[in-house]
Order: sequence, then C-alpha cells, then structure tokens
Amino acid sequence: MGRLTKFTGREGGRKRGRLKKLASAGVAAGLLLVTVVTGCGSQNVATGPAQTQGATTPQRGGTFINWMKDDPRSLDPAHCGDTQSYDIQMNIYDGLLTFDQSGKKVIPDLAAQMPTISNNGKTYTFELRKGIKFQNGDPLTADDVVYTFNRLAAKSTASEGEGYFSMIKGMDDVNQGKATTVSGVVKKGDYTVEFNLSAPNRTFLDVMALPYAFILDKKYTSALPNQADLSLKPMGTGPFKFVSWKRGQEIKLVRNQDYFMKDAAGRRLPYLDGITWKLGYDESVAFLKFKNKEQDYTWIPAADYVQVMNDPVLKKDVVSIVQNDFWYFAANEKVKPFDNKKLLLALEYGIDKEALLKLINNRGVIANGILPPNMPGYKQNPAGFKYDLAKAKSLMAEAGYANGLPGEYPVIYRQSQITNTLMVNIQAQLAKLGIKVKLDAVPFPQYLDVVTQGKATLLLGHWAQDYPDPDDFLNILFNTSQIPSNNLQCYSNPKVDAQLNQLCQEPDLEKAIPGYQAVEKTILQDGAEVPLYHDKAEYLLQPWVHAQLHPVFPYFYYLTAWIDQKAEKQATGK
Repeated sequence: MGRLTKFTGREGGRKRGRLKKLASAGVAAGLLLVTVVTGCGSQNVATGPAQTQGATTPQRGGTFINWMKDDPRSLDPAHCGDTQSYDIQMNIYDGLLTFDQSGKKVIPDLAAQMPTISNNGKTYTFELRKGIKFQNGDPLTADDVVYTFNRLAAKSTASEGEGYFSMIKGMDDVNQGKATTVSGVVKKGDYTVEFNLSAPNRTFLDVMALPYAFILDKKYTSALPNQADLSLKPMGTGPFKFVSWKRGQEIKLVRNQDYFMKDAAGRRLPYLDGITWKLGYDESVAFLKFKNKEQDYTWIPAADYVQVMNDPVLKKDVVSIVQNDFWYFAANEKVKPFDNKKLLLALEYGIDKEALLKLINNRGVIANGILPPNMPGYKQNPAGFKYDLAKAKSLMAEAGYANGLPGEYPVIYRQSQITNTLMVNIQAQLAKLGIKVKLDAVPFPQYLDVVTQGKATLLLGHWAQDYPDPDDFLNILFNTSQIPSNNLQCYSNPKVDAQLNQLCQEPDLEKAIPGYQAVEKTILQDGAEVPLYHDKAEYLLQPWVHAQLHPVFPYFYYLTAWIDQKAEKQATGK
C-alpha cells in the first residue's frame, strides 16, 4: 500500500507499513504493544520502556502538530493507496488484523483472535471482538465486515486495492460486474465471518492487515448521499475521530474517548488529545517552523542536511530509519518506442546511481534489484547490472536509435526538493544517450491520478513494503493483473505471471524464496524498470514528543504517542 498502491513517506511514492521500536537521542523509545489473553479473547495493551530524560510516564493530553506537504489523496480506505492517506486513516479506522510493532507479524485487531483455518488452507473463520462501537455509537457486527468487502469489490468503488484480495472467491466477479455480492465472504453469526479463498494463499493474512481492509460502518456508509463523501466525512472504530479537513491548510483529529484498547496499567488509549496535520507548504518552510517550535515533525531539506547533522542541538532531534522500499525510473511499455527491450536496458546501464545518491547526501543505499535489504529473498545485484555508459549507447544502437530518440518525452514525478534534484540529474544523464525528456513535477494526488491510470510515459516511482513478503514487491508491481493501478510501467510477461501466481500458493515462504529470486532476475533482465536506491530516511522530531516510527515509513505510531507537556511549555513558552 507503500503506494500501498504501500506508499513514499518522505518524497512521494505510494504505500504504507507498520510499527517498530526506534529510539534516538532526545526521543523516547516509545511504547511496546503486547497481547494479553483474556476470557473474551485477546486484548492489545501497551507497556512503556525506560526513558533517559524528562517525564518517564506517559501523559494524557496534548496535540501532536504534524505536517504534510500535500493534501492526502483520500480518507476512504478503499482508496488508501499512499502513505499520506494511510498516515491519517490508520487513526480513524481499524481492520480485523494489524501488524505488531516489528512490522513482521500479523496480530488481531477487531478480530478477537487469529482466524481458524480449515478446508486445506482455503477457509478462514474470524470471530469479532464484542462490544466494539463505531465512533458514532453504532455496534460493530459481521454485517459491517461483509459490507466492507462487497463495497471494496464493487466496480463503482474503483478501489486501487481490490486486486490485493482477488484470492477471495467472488471478489473479481463483483469487480467485473458478474455478481453483486462477494460469494467468499459469508456471515456465520452476528460476530462470525467466514472468508473462502479460490486456492490457498500464503499472503492472505498479510493483505487483511492492509488499510484497504479497514472495516466500515454499513449503516453510516451506505446512507451517505454519495460514496465519495466518506473521504470528506470518514468514520470508523479507530483511536481518533475526524474533525475537519481544510484543503491546503490542515486536517484535525481528536481522541476517540470510547476506543477499546488500553495500556498495561488499564488506562484507555490513546494518550494524545488529538493530531493536527499542517498542509500546503514545502519542506523548507516546514523546517523553519520546526526550528521555531511551531510544529513537532519535519523532513530535513537536502540543502540543510549538513547543517543539521553538525548542529549539536538539532542533531539530537534526528530520528532515522532504513526503509523497506525502493525508488525507480520506469517507462510505460505500452507507449512506443518504450516497447523495445534493448531500449529499456539502455536506461538501466545509462543511469549512474552513485551520482544520484551523492546529490542527496548519500541518504540511501544503491538499489540494483527490486527487493530491499530487509526483505526475505534480497540479493544485492540479482542481474549483475552496473553503470556502463558505453554499453548503454551500444544498446541504443541495437534498438535502432544510434543517434538517440526522436522528439521529447514527458517524465512525471511528485514535486519536492529531492525529486527535483534527482530528476534534473537523470534528465542530464539521459541526454547523453540521446533521450530528451521534459520534466513534469506535480502535486502527489495529481501524480497518483496519472500513473495509476497508465497515462504516464516515463515516471519516477517509489514503492514501500505493505507486508514482509517478496510477493508484495514482485507480484503487486509486475503481475499483468496489476496493470495499471500498481504495475505502472504496464510490464507483462506470461511466464512471470504464472510463476508469481504459483509462488503465492506455497505455504512455506522459505521454500518460495528461490522462485522469487528467479522471477526478480527475469524482471530485471526484461528491463521492466530501473531500480535507483533504497531510502535512508532521517527526520526531526521535537524532544517533548514520545513516539515510535514505523519500520517502513516515516510516520508514527500515534496510538501510544504522548507529549511531555511540561517540557513543551518550557521550550515554547506557551
């Protein structure tokens, strides 16, 4: 959903991830989620680690002043295909399952416990927690779960995430207009729902933890005059309630006083009174506002990176994470002349990735493959590629373009300081091959609208982990069935499709790894896209804010975040 159709956090790719304990100087390590088994099933609670300065006990109150450069694309889970939308939606809604703080294990959320699996791995039976209420007071029942998946599958909903759930019987039938309800999602009781798959699929529990599967209130959502209104008036079971969205200015959430989760001491979560995202200004302005203590979080602008890392005060406020993601450059293979394999491989050999990283203070790791370093099956250089300008020019000649391509080709990307810097350099590098490109820097929502409809000619893309399985990168990004919502370059190889479809049915991931590695090599040798680098994300967080970063994305685990209000008052004078 890292686009989640995963989702960039920092500079504008797509998708999202889950939670990880991550400590830094001046920032508390955060709170750890554990699962306590009770007579009514499992209950998620939190415990707090030791802290080196300031208050050591989580405090109730305070508002986290966050920031996003652009408005999110949507607050409707069916369209939660990017990190910006997910950062907000994760606080409003819950799913049947979620990931634990490591981001590697699926645990119950609205489900009372993990589902019972039967029918040779094709049937999953979920029991819901009882007593859960939506933020308007409506009770959560099995009807809401069934409704959520029928809505997700509906062609009229046009969800970018429907394809994640195509292993459920009837999902694609509804999406294609062959049925009106998903046959594989069945109510078995007021608090019992059965999911039936067409075939065993190892990734089913993973995708059930994605935001597309956040559960909606059937009564509330179906009564909306227009289904698009859910994005404007979102309502779920999550820890925070939606208040307002002033486009280009701010989004406000406040604590859900009736949220079902408690910490280990029995205190109701969340601790924060609310979260406010400031919108509509770039990272340079955000950095200044952070230094003026007007907001709690910011990116570090490329132009200010050296200054920050040499500043003894600001350096203490840096939090960092190596993301399970990758940036890539790609061409739409349905657009001539980019249906030429040799031309595509010329792009791979003709882009100097080390030069790109130097431009952004080496805040990344060179990507010669698709899978990131912390993903099972990772190989450093699966196809043996390396920068070779002479070979790139030779491939151009073999493709029939010894003197370069005729004309000029647009390349679309999300506008930011870093992406602007990268694309100006890539433009110059491609010019050496005789490829002229016109840079088209646009706001993130506009970028998504173009690329997910297959309308891009060339693009700078980004993908971050949805779930810890190579299927999330290889199947979601390169299976023909994912054109164009996730397979933005419209790459299609029937042999690759067959391998990917088979590999997801292998219940043992370790046994599937060699197959995924072979598929990755084939995709790279086909020139499907040019991997550039994996992010090393570094951000600034005010020292009075105690919050964990996700293990994949540069956003926080707000459920157990808290603010040392005394320290904040002393620092800001407010």
